[in-house]
Amino acid sequence: MKQPKQQNSYTTRITIKSLEGGGKHIFAPCSIGGTRAIMLIDTGCSNTVFDCSSELFSDVRLHELKGTNKNYSLNASIDDVKIGKIKQFAIGKFTTDIKRAVFISLEQINTLYETMIGCKIVGILGSDFLKKYKAVIDFGTGKLTLKE
Repeated sequence: MKQPKQQNSYTTRITIKSLEGGGKHIFAPCSIGGTRAIMLIDTGCSNTVFDCSSELFSDVRLHELKGTNKNYSLNASIDDVKIGKIKQFAIGKFTTDIKRAVFISLEQINTLYETMIGCKIVGILGSDFLKKYKAVIDFGTGKLTLKE
């Protein structure tokens, strides 16, 4: 009888911030190419996206995404969508390369976060990533668990 494949599980601390107006936003520490950064976790965002203007991605070759396959994240159609490959993306001890990362401008969102919490994000972890890696967000302990 074939044994089920053992899944590795990785848990890291997350920060849950209460924002003015009553909302709660979830942030996860990450690293890109070994440089620390912060990602927003948004379970309602269909696609994980990264900020094309972040210096962390200056060495990523970006290609314009053309045609009807546009990104419909953040409750709007976004026309300036680029794709590229991210090497060494990590959340805690979980690491992966993202072969087809989606890049958009997060300038407007980062202006808001700089005002409200004093920092910028490099991207938004969407439901595609969270589903692929069987994410569990534990609000009680403030932890995110990912499985591969």
